Amino acid sequence: MAKQERASRTRERFLDASADEFSRHGYAGANLQRIAARVGMTKGALYAHFPSKDALAAVFISEFDRAGYALLHEISEDDPPLTSLRRVTVDFMRRTHADRRFRAGIRLAFEEGCARGRAPALVTDLSATFVRLVGAAQEEGQLTTRHHREAISSLVLATMFGMHYTAPTTALGDGAEQISRLWQLLSTGIPA
Repeated sequence: MAKQERASRTRERFLDASADEFSRHGYAGANLQRIAARVGMTKGALYAHFPSKDALAAVFISEFDRAGYALLHEISEDDPPLTSLRRVTVDFMRRTHADRRFRAGIRLAFEEGCARGRAPALVTDLSATFVRLVGAAQEEGQLTTRHHREAISSLVLATMFGMHYTAPTTALGDGAEQISRLWQLLSTGIPA
């Protein structure tokens, strides 16, 4: 095996082990020695790939932002607003369930946001997009108008991130199914 290929595989193993560590313990509780031991390497080998714990955490926050914004960019103005809302939220929950690095990014981005006293930028942008799409879906009669669009958007965001934080890290429930049920509860019965 070529040296570069071996280094790349080792880096990926460190990233997977680190994602699990950050997801379970957060930034403060994550331990680089445990990460190295899980990969069967030394802490020095970990530092050869990532110069600091901050650099390692930044990889996951960046992945969370990249993947989250990619989901937002999939929204098409040609689709009915409720269809866009369902697709983005269900895809987000599927990603949360399937991608350990994305899950680590969620936790780290929220921890960083709490330390700075503001929500992560992606969450702020998700909220604004949801408010806009919920309002459009209400205008088209697809969603209930009994609640303000801001309240519905906040409920959906809280549900999405709450499911992540309340599910055990070893057995995340099917958040995609739960978020689909939430849209059914809020819809007016008109198919999207």
